[in-house]
Amino acid sequence: MNSSAFTKPSSRRLIVATAATALLLGPLVACSGAAPEAGGDGDDPVAGATIAIAGPQSGDPYYVQVACGAQAAGAELGMDVGELQAPQNQNQAQLTTIVQNVLTSAPDALIYTPADPVAGGIPVQSARADGVTVIDVDAQLEDEELYDSFIASNHYEGAKEITTYLAELIGGEGKIAAIGSLATNPITQARIKGFEDALEEYPDIEIVSISYPEISADIIQANAASTLVKYPDLKAIYTTNYLNSTGAAVALRNADAVGDVKMVSWDAGAANVELLQEGVLQATVAQQPFAMGELAIEQIAAQLRGEEVSKTVDAPVEILTSENVDSPEGEALWYKTECS
Repeated sequence: MNSSAFTKPSSRRLIVATAATALLLGPLVACSGAAPEAGGDGDDPVAGATIAIAGPQSGDPYYVQVACGAQAAGAELGMDVGELQAPQNQNQAQLTTIVQNVLTSAPDALIYTPADPVAGGIPVQSARADGVTVIDVDAQLEDEELYDSFIASNHYEGAKEITTYLAELIGGEGKIAAIGSLATNPITQARIKGFEDALEEYPDIEIVSISYPEISADIIQANAASTLVKYPDLKAIYTTNYLNSTGAAVALRNADAVGDVKMVSWDAGAANVELLQEGVLQATVAQQPFAMGELAIEQIAAQLRGEEVSKTVDAPVEILTSENVDSPEGEALWYKTECS
């Protein structure tokens, strides 16, 4: 989107990747009218297809919603979509064992989010050799030959949108800091690059700090606190995930700077939703994991029918704000721990 469209940032709901949204809605609407239901046309390879799902962390609302979206879309097509299988923590060794066990049932397709881009490819190598369709969601495997389609948010464009929102919120001028995590992580890199590039349109905004503290609540809080002390006239903070926004929120409260220093982040899990409701966080990029699950099923259906499969699919994101967080539209963007 063009940044000039932001005339009232506090009230706008912004959509990235509208083409992806159209991709999502169009085929699924068509499927609802023409696709076979469970036990339907036996000539359709989609009907009765078995789909397994494996992710990096059990109970994480984000990955739960990926599974929910896949199950909902799969049901429309008569597919047998399984439950999310995942370890308690983001441990690739444990996830590898889970994926290997899942594949012993010989599913037609696997929806998979690896915990490691390289080691995560090991458990799907034999599946690929056996012709199993693999849809990589959210975290990309390094070897592109190990998946048919990669579905994820466009982190660069999402970062540009939320940064433009923040820039307009502070009147297009002032000092701003960013807090990232794992500087070598491709997602973090894209989210910081989008932040930097968006601010090139605002010459009166100065980036005074881009930091990458360890993933520790205490260390993140201390990092944000020192930034607030060093720059008493700081106008805003951009964080690349909810861990950073949660730590920065403590620092803002302790400095009595809530509201005076604006903050935006990524994701619409419970932690960021609460910060939005409290007014500590002004906006966050709400990814749409449910839509990712739907898009995964769409690509699987195309593959099974011998149709064209998109190697990369951008899932839509929206900007959730402190003003619309409790509206029906806003609540629809929250990451929930169960299927609705």
